[in-house]
Amino acid sequence: MKHKINFFVITAIVVFFSMAADIFIVYQLNNYETRFLEIYGSEQDGYVKIILEQINRLDDQGTEEDITEIISSLDATASRYWTLSKGDSILFVKSVTETNRYKGFTDGTYYASETASEFMRNLGVNQVGHQIIYLDNDRFIASGMIFNWKDEEYRICLLTYDRVILEDNILLECKNSIIIILSLVLALLIILSMIMSRKISKQAIRIDKQEERVVWQNQQIELLDEQLKREYAFSASKHVFKKNILNEFLRTLDEKGVCPLHFALFETDSKEARDEFFEHMQIVLDNNVLRFSMDERQVLLIFVQYERTVSDRIIESLENWNVRGLDQLYCEDNMNSYQVQFDEFWKKVAGA
Repeated sequence: MKHKINFFVITAIVVFFSMAADIFIVYQLNNYETRFLEIYGSEQDGYVKIILEQINRLDDQGTEEDITEIISSLDATASRYWTLSKGDSILFVKSVTETNRYKGFTDGTYYASETASEFMRNLGVNQVGHQIIYLDNDRFIASGMIFNWKDEEYRICLLTYDRVILEDNILLECKNSIIIILSLVLALLIILSMIMSRKISKQAIRIDKQEERVVWQNQQIELLDEQLKREYAFSASKHVFKKNILNEFLRTLDEKGVCPLHFALFETDSKEARDEFFEHMQIVLDNNVLRFSMDERQVLLIFVQYERTVSDRIIESLENWNVRGLDQLYCEDNMNSYQVQFDEFWKKVAGA
């Protein structure tokens, strides 16, 4: 009878512990997601600063259209996009098409939720900040700031949908692995408590080993976090830039003395073929290759610090039946600025 009572007591304790552990795991995973979004927000702040530097380079002849052109030149999706407002007026949201929908509306209309309104109220002048906000029941990590231009105050914000970050294959796989492993551990404890009540000491040893395993897994997750932060910062492999910001990149590479550069111009049979070409390049090219969409069919690749034999081999491998290489330019150094060398190359291609 005593052993029977001990069996039920131990089972009840383990069941109670398992339920509490499940609640704790869910709570900690939510905290983990929130903290990860905060870390991503810090990285995203740096991207806002980069765009603000481009805006500040506009001289007194610049206009609001020039600012919106800089922002609209960046690829935007429903999951990651920019907003710009002056005073209470919205100047840009996501794209030109989306902006037209909000013409005449205030930014308070777009940032209508409590968290979004608080974020906009707390924006600092020339100081980028980030916050988790909700828009139409969707969660975003928003980075933004107030900047002065021609004695006017503007608000620029970058919003990223949380699922884009949290449902990344590696992160989601790690999260699911943690849930599965911990669930199996808890289930194992319940089973062992029912069939091995006399071996509680051995169970404790196994639990200790499982806890060490969880600690090791958490350490691995921290390493993956660092890797993800680097990948989701400003990654060339995940961006296709427009032609109108090419000069900014050439100027920056010139100022930093980066060499050599290998320009390769391709032409596709159609816009659809160009898009497929961009998708293929995400797989085969790394972060040292800048991608530019020159028009609906032409694509410019800039291989940064590649040996010519290597870049030549890659360029040749990219050509297929619907992608043709038009011309190349290999710049061993920037004794003549990259801008000058590229302009001569572009005139040659245009006159061909």
